[in-house]
Amino acid sequence: MASSNKWVPEAIRFGVDRESGAEIEQLTSEPVTSTNIYCEQRFTSADGKRIAIERKPFGRPAEIWVCDLETLKICQAVTGTPLGANARLNSVYFIGMQGSRNCLMALDLQSLAVRDLFHFYTNEQYPSGAVSPDERWFITGPVPVRDNIMGLRRVNLENGRTDMLCEIEDMFNPHFQFEPAFGKLSLVQINRGAKWKSPDGKQTRTGPLGATLSLVNVKSGKVTPLPAGRPHTPPITGHECWAGMTGRILFTAGHYSVSASSFVTLKDDEAARREPPAIYSITPGDASAKVVARGLMFNHLAASDDCQFFIADDHADGRIYIGNIVTGKYIPLCHSHTRQGACQFSHVHAYMTPGNRHVVFNSIATGTGQVYAARIPEGFLEQIL
Repeated sequence: MASSNKWVPEAIRFGVDRESGAEIEQLTSEPVTSTNIYCEQRFTSADGKRIAIERKPFGRPAEIWVCDLETLKICQAVTGTPLGANARLNSVYFIGMQGSRNCLMALDLQSLAVRDLFHFYTNEQYPSGAVSPDERWFITGPVPVRDNIMGLRRVNLENGRTDMLCEIEDMFNPHFQFEPAFGKLSLVQINRGAKWKSPDGKQTRTGPLGATLSLVNVKSGKVTPLPAGRPHTPPITGHECWAGMTGRILFTAGHYSVSASSFVTLKDDEAARREPPAIYSITPGDASAKVVARGLMFNHLAASDDCQFFIADDHADGRIYIGNIVTGKYIPLCHSHTRQGACQFSHVHAYMTPGNRHVVFNSIATGTGQVYAARIPEGFLEQIL
């Protein structure tokens, strides 16, 4: 599972954004699919100097590589499939093999040491999961129960006890995300009316109502729906995140989307009657969500570690923007030079590292999925504040 941790140079200078002056480095260049994993959780060290990268060599298990943003060198850390991260603990959580059994493990981005957290009793596959910020709980799923009912499994990492936390209808693509301050709640995405196979034999992700969001109490299993998606807001895109330690949730929504994972072009008269795309904010207990920012086809979404900024890409052209969560003001940082397709590695998935020095993102500008970092120019963020 572990590698020799040999640091090698692989970065290529990509250029400077003409509008913002951001210097962009292509961090990976080998002819193998590389991604920055996902923007909802920052796969970085606490100081923002190291990031995790997933690589998928053809015909071989997935690998986790670490990139040092100061030296621009990378190394293969472990073989395994990443599930989540906790930047404050320098940890990347992943599923790897110990002997013949699957094991939940944690990679330290600073020391590159690996800790075993839980050995699974069988080699059952775990499509997604999340570890609580205090590393007491691990939740995973979806576990098929019956029809469209999916279960959420809970593991107590202190004593190894495993049980079914709750059952939720249409929870096919949960996007588990623990609230980072206290870790009592997990955000869960629900694709209402989802069917794996439609009558014409094609796979679908959601029904006419589109996706919505709920909160799950990790101790009690209580499920609390949030007013996100129809009829409360336009259809959500399926991209949401916690805004740092504020307890707020950000999500993108708009009538350019009819499902949690696809965009469509509406007829002019129909589009005129519908609310435009926007970034929304909601705090547990709110009766309705509030608009944070409008004006673009906001898609993937992340929040800065200090809770001041959102990072989002414009689905129309792939440009990456940084905005103020309070005022909604935003300005472009750089162009991703990618067009998202069915493969996740073609999606921008931009996020800001702790310390607000870099924005890390994906692009297929070379024809292969690679990971990039744009250095935020001096004075850039002050324009938003």
